[in-house]
Amino acid sequence: MGKASLVTLVIIILIIAGLSFKLFSNPAPTIKPAKNLRGIGLSRTIEFTVHDPSYRITAVRVELQQNGQTFRVPAAVREVSGGPKNSGYTVEVSAQVGRREIPQLRPGRATLILTALNNSWGRFFRGGKAVLALSLPVRFMPPQVEVLTTQHYINLGGCDMAVFNVSPGTVRSGIEVGKYYFPSWPISESESQRRLCIFAFPYDVDPNTPARIVAEDDAGNQTLANFDYKVFPKKFHTSTLEITDSFMQRVVPPILSQTTDIQDQGSLLKNYVEINRNLRLIDKQRLIQFSKQTNPKFLWSQPFIQLRNSKVESSFADFRTYTYNGQVIDHEVHLGFDLAVVAHTPVVAANDGQVIFAGWFDIFGNAVIIDHGCGLQSLYGHLASSIVKPGELVKRGQLIGYSDSTGLAGGDHLHFAILLDGVPVNPEEWWDPHWIHDRITAKLQEYQK
Repeated sequence: MGKASLVTLVIIILIIAGLSFKLFSNPAPTIKPAKNLRGIGLSRTIEFTVHDPSYRITAVRVELQQNGQTFRVPAAVREVSGGPKNSGYTVEVSAQVGRREIPQLRPGRATLILTALNNSWGRFFRGGKAVLALSLPVRFMPPQVEVLTTQHYINLGGCDMAVFNVSPGTVRSGIEVGKYYFPSWPISESESQRRLCIFAFPYDVDPNTPARIVAEDDAGNQTLANFDYKVFPKKFHTSTLEITDSFMQRVVPPILSQTTDIQDQGSLLKNYVEINRNLRLIDKQRLIQFSKQTNPKFLWSQPFIQLRNSKVESSFADFRTYTYNGQVIDHEVHLGFDLAVVAHTPVVAANDGQVIFAGWFDIFGNAVIIDHGCGLQSLYGHLASSIVKPGELVKRGQLIGYSDSTGLAGGDHLHFAILLDGVPVNPEEWWDPHWIHDRITAKLQEYQK
């Protein structure tokens, strides 16, 4: 063989080796469960994300294996990003799996297998193919609920507390009231199956709305349980507020300067309505997100305290009509208490807890939010400033700031709100020692071992 032929042969071998390496080492897609999947029950939705940095995902297969049998599970596949410029290719996979879909399933264990292929040549060899196999328990018996507290009396806009036991394997439990869900918490560190649940009938719920305990186990099985309760309807106050140019000139520019959630509408009046209506809705969702930063146990033990010597200027669930030059421009509900004393009154923590927010908060101006545990939080708005920081533990009656008129405030006062899982509830109950004893303390003493 001549020298030139030998060189050519070496080049060909190198090319073949490079192509082989490319084929056999091509990275496969990655498969990740979208949620913590712990088991399979009567029927549940399973969700996965499949990602490939370079190649399009061409096939996804979901199967369930048990006792030597393999069951194909129909899956919905949706592409959410498609191309290297968008950091690769990503698809979302969802399927319904359980005994309702596969009647042959039996209690015990089964293996859920998800396979994904990309469109590289490597899929015909070792690369380009990913397989995720999960061995999971299979259970069809839904969780059991035993309600311990007997009578529950709730004022519309107010709260009560239920105590109940759940069976082992229960991973989520709470009380549903219409569209609202209030999670339960262990009554003590040693009793994870005995749960306390503070729940509310929010001001905007029909008093006839059913309330039920819901419990779900790690296999996705769910139980709905009834309990005894009585709701007392309540008529809330209505008022009309005349909005002036001077008021809008004072409050609108500072709020607009500190938010990126809404855009300048081109006029002072339109900007005010945008803040009063749409920014208020955005702040409502932020409060729900803050509620997730709650401690799983009570941080307080005494009734909450009202701002000392304060005059109530507006109460909870005050339905307001806003007018400008005699014309109605908006309707909103005031979900707290406006408490006034004198300018720059010292504001104290209403109860023991941990600060989870301190700073500018849109319509509330400078504000502080304190978590008291088990979804219960208090908000202090329109402050001049705060002297506490997120993460700081505070005591009942501790100074946290001074009142002012920041945010959407007509004058110097404190906007005080009690929130349950981000939902505003009537603070009057939490100020009342008798209510605290009957609804909270007495029940804890009876059912806490």
